[in-house]
Amino acid sequence: MNLKIVIIAPARVEIAEAVTYYEGRRPSAGVKFWIEFKTLARRLRKFPELYPRFGKRGVRKARMHVYPCAVYYRIAGEELRILGVVHGAMNPETAQTRFG
Repeated sequence: MNLKIVIIAPARVEIAEAVTYYEGRRPSAGVKFWIEFKTLARRLRKFPELYPRFGKRGVRKARMHVYPCAVYYRIAGEELRILGVVHGAMNPETAQTRFG
């Protein structure tokens, strides 16, 4: 499969905030976060069903390897919609409400 990646507005904001946060902590860490995100997004595009479903709405959750974040996404026809990029310290109930 090779789906078109669509990053919805809230996820774009979360990605930008994460890049800014990590860049502020250590030079080039924000760039490395972005590179890891893009690498994961390419993997999701080719293998969208690789990661397990999260909740009952068809949302899936893929964890990043270096950074403690998860990417929440849904397959919608020919698109892979990235719904959110969330830090692992977020309250799990909030993620369940938002994506589950």
